[in-house]
Amino acid sequence: MIKSMIFDRTKLPILAEGMDAQHLKQRAVASNIANVHTPGYERKVVDFEVELQGAVNRHREQVTRTHPGHLSSNRTIQAKPVMRTANDRIDSPGSEEIVIEREMANLAETQIKYEAEAKLAKQHFDILKMAIRGTG
Repeated sequence: MIKSMIFDRTKLPILAEGMDAQHLKQRAVASNIANVHTPGYERKVVDFEVELQGAVNRHREQVTRTHPGHLSSNRTIQAKPVMRTANDRIDSPGSEEIVIEREMANLAETQIKYEAEAKLAKQHFDILKMAIRGTG
């Protein structure tokens, strides 16, 4: 109960989901790089942004504000990253070959996003530590 009161009311759950998504993206990209010359291998992708946008849209449909002075819903939006083959994507019909330069760029982008989310999470923990210790 105390855990949910402290952590669930911060941005930490969102940051944790984002870090999980970046981790899954790194696994997909690493798999693509490792299998660049494997015959029949299908490129893996993680579309967390697409999943998140879908979850936000579903959340908007469920929440109706009946009066301008009322608060909106405080329920969290649930979106889980999913790894799939690139051929399963709606915007990518047909076979998609692995381009090592694109994969390396994706790897770098994913690393930067992960590090940024980790830095923000650390800042939130530092703020919580200051509040607990009564310093600052």
